[in-house]
Parts: sequence; C-alpha cells; structure tokens
Amino acid sequence: MFISVHRWLKPFFVVCSSSFLLVFPWPSISTAREVQLTILFTNDHHGQVDPIHGSDTSKPVGGVTRRMALIEKIRQEVGPKNVLLVDGGDLFTGTALSGLTNGEVDCAAYQLMKYNAIVLGNHDFDYGKKVLLENRKKYQIPWVSANTVVRGNSQNFVRPYVLAYAGVRVGMIGFSNPDTPGLTKRENVSGLVFNPPGASAKGLHSILKKDADIFIALSHLGVDGDKRFAKDNNFLDVIIGGHSHTILFEPIVEKKADGSLAGPIITQAGSRGLYLGRLDLTVKGVRDPKTKKEDYSVEDYRYKLIPINQDLPEDPKMVELLQRFKNRLKSKPLDEVLATVFGDLGRSNQGDSFLGEMTADAIRKAAGTEIALLNSGSFRTDFKSGDLTREILYEIFPFDDEVVTLDVPGSYLRKAIEASELKKGQGGFLQVSGLKIERSGEELKILAGNEPLRDRQKYLVAVNDFLAGGGDGYDVFRRVKARRKTQRMVRELLESTLKEKQKITTDNIEKRWNIP
Repeated sequence: MFISVHRWLKPFFVVCSSSFLLVFPWPSISTAREVQLTILFTNDHHGQVDPIHGSDTSKPVGGVTRRMALIEKIRQEVGPKNVLLVDGGDLFTGTALSGLTNGEVDCAAYQLMKYNAIVLGNHDFDYGKKVLLENRKKYQIPWVSANTVVRGNSQNFVRPYVLAYAGVRVGMIGFSNPDTPGLTKRENVSGLVFNPPGASAKGLHSILKKDADIFIALSHLGVDGDKRFAKDNNFLDVIIGGHSHTILFEPIVEKKADGSLAGPIITQAGSRGLYLGRLDLTVKGVRDPKTKKEDYSVEDYRYKLIPINQDLPEDPKMVELLQRFKNRLKSKPLDEVLATVFGDLGRSNQGDSFLGEMTADAIRKAAGTEIALLNSGSFRTDFKSGDLTREILYEIFPFDDEVVTLDVPGSYLRKAIEASELKKGQGGFLQVSGLKIERSGEELKILAGNEPLRDRQKYLVAVNDFLAGGGDGYDVFRRVKARRKTQRMVRELLESTLKEKQKITTDNIEKRWNIP
C-alpha cells in the first residue's frame, strides 16, 4: 500500500458505547511493541525475463516465471501486508526480448509481480528518457531517485521516495549512480543532473523522519559505494544495493560491542534474478511517555538469498504474459540461427579478442573509415561453440548503438589510445581496427595502417555513439566537432557479418595490441 503521509495512532485509547465515551490516556511508563517485516529484493535484472541457458540444472537459472511464484508463496506465508518487494535498479538491457520491446516486457513483468519501489539504474536510461517515462506511466513502475533532478529547476525526475506501511511506516529512498552520464549515452540523460547522493539523503531524512519509522535506501552505487554511504548516513536501517552485481550470501553489517547494529544492513543479490533476497526484520518500537513519540529500531534480522532454480514452479500468469510479448516478434524470431561457431567466441578487456576484432572490422568497413574503435564493455557475455541465434546475439551485444564517424586529429587519437592502455581490465579498454599498438619501454608505438600515427594529421574514425558522446571517460571524442551519424547500428552490422560468414572459426586472432 502506497501512502503520501501516514497519520499515526493518537496517544490514547477510545472506548465507545451507546451511552458514553471514555478516554484513557497512555500509561505513564514507556511501552514497547515488536513488528515483523519481510523485505524481498532483487537488483540488476537486465532484461532476464526468461531463464538463463545452461545445461547444469543444479545452478540458479533466474527468469521471472519462477521468481513470481516464489514471491507469491512468501506473501501467503507471512501475510501480504507484512511484505515489501523492492529492486536495486537496472531493469533494462541484456536480452533480445527486452531490447526488441524497449524494456516493455520487463515493466509488464514487474507490474505483475507488484514491486513497491525500484531505484533508477544507469541502464534504465539505455532506451532514452522518453521510453522510460512512457513505460513508467503505462505500467505504473515505482521508480525512485532522490538525487536525479531536472537541470534548471532542480525538480525530481521521478519521485524521490515511497512511503509504505507494513506494520511500521517505511520510507524507501532511491539513490542513483552519480556517474550515470558516463555510463549510458549522454543524449539519453540530457537535461538531467545526478547529484552526489549524500546531500540528498540528509535533506530527505530531515523531511521524512516525522512520517517514517524506519528507512530503506535503494541504492545503485555498487557495494563499495554502499559501504561509504552507510558510514555517512547511519539513520538508514537497510541498504538494498545494485550496480556491482555482487552476490552477498551474508549481509554487510557493522555491530557495536553489545551486539546491536551500528549502521544499516547492506544487501545485494547478484544479477539477472538468479537469486531472490529475503531479509526478515524484527522492528521494536518504544513510546516515550513524556514526548509521546515512538522510536523504532531494528532489533534482529534473518537473511538469505534464495536461488531461482528449475525445482521451483512457474507462475501461469507470468508464463502467459511473456508469451504475448514473444508473439509480437515473428519478423525477428529469437531462435533464428545466424551462424555456427567453432571455438569460443569470447570477450576481452585485456587485449585483442576475436569478437572485438570482428565487430570493429565490420564497423570500419560499413563506415568506410581508416580506423574503428569500440569499447570492450559493449560485449556483455561470451559464447561457447555452437549455433549462435538472434537471442544469443542480443545477450552478447545488448546495446542499440549507432555508428558515428569523426575527423579526429592524430594528437586526440593518441590520447585515446594512451587512455585505453590505462583502462586495461576495464570496460573502457578499446577494441581496434586499422591500428596496431606496441609498448616498448617508455614509448608507446602506434601504427595507423602501416604508417606511424602523426599528431597533426586528421584521421577518419568510426566509433559507436556512446564513445562519440564521451562515454567511458573518452571526453577527447566528445570535443571533436566534425562528425556524422551513419544510421548504421553496430548490432545489425554484427548480425550481417555473422550471416555472411555462416561458419566461424575463432582461432585466427590478429595481434593488434602488444602491451604487457
């Protein structure tokens, strides 16, 4: 049940009969009561409405059909009014069904599961602000973010918090990642400001403390960010985290010498719905006879991550909902085989990969440029040998990225390659076509074609629009004014390449990066 303001019980008992009214004040001694509250949580769903493919049935498989059945079972066990269902953000981006419906299937599934609050993650902007707001309105998705505001008037882009009653008054405050403009295309978040979450937290606490008894932060800051956030905001009772895809089989809890909680309980449930988190809280409220105020604290908790495996039943309503969306995709069937792969089609953010080279080459050929660059984080999963379908392609490359050509001065290109070397092991490491890079002592040798890179020469470079907008910290590309959109999509070029080749052997990787 959602409420904007909850008026608490008056500090007296009222007894009525047909002939009189008696009012009994509260006793002069402090009184206490205990409430049992169950929080169910997920994070980083990433479009995983179907189970994850795999032959090992003993492992979690995810998918929303079994998740919903489990949620309903727990609601019936403890009572629906005592359960809150929340999410740590990133509903979108990761599967074909999510991508081909612009996240609509995810929103429909979350509406059916009756989520109480969901923090805005950076990938929730991947289909653009307009799509996000349309889905939010159509499916009544309770996105929250206290630190995402509209530039110019500082109004909240979505509601900053949700107040709900589940035995006690619960304030659920959302905190988005302040680095979001660099984690999605800048055009997707144009006109928005992502403030540091600390100031938003303290301001909201002063406003909400009269309306909420306990506080839950829905955070998309990553587990390390949550640890820092907890130290500065000890008024919080629970932090439901996301972004770092961390599987916390035990929560992170700081305790005092007497064993009582010294700060919020930090949780996170991995990603892709492989686990449903469950946190059962015992909340104790004590009424001060002088101030008439009740103070609440978390006295005890039980915690576990429940694997979503094939032993769980499927909810028939959710099965029916997913089938309706799949029926829309007859022109682009998910099970169409694009190519047969012999060998592992793997990613790498440490150096060259066959997948990265094949995609960068396809971009350079289609754009007619000298050089093509692509951030390694564009690829989200590996593929073992076998038939590669359209559904699997969307899992490998889930982003709707357009190819952009830039006239890049050699000095700018050199800075980008130097930055890429420092990003080795991160998603910002570049897969390249038309370049060869070698580290020799203090010198970084860069060949453009067969010639050394010249700082004063301009090169025609193809990149995805994420990099063109300065994504992954490549502001050097953002400063290039001479640019052209090609209306060619990276994933479509990769699909065409797969269909053209039909049979792919992955052991022929060219050495383009030669760095320690």
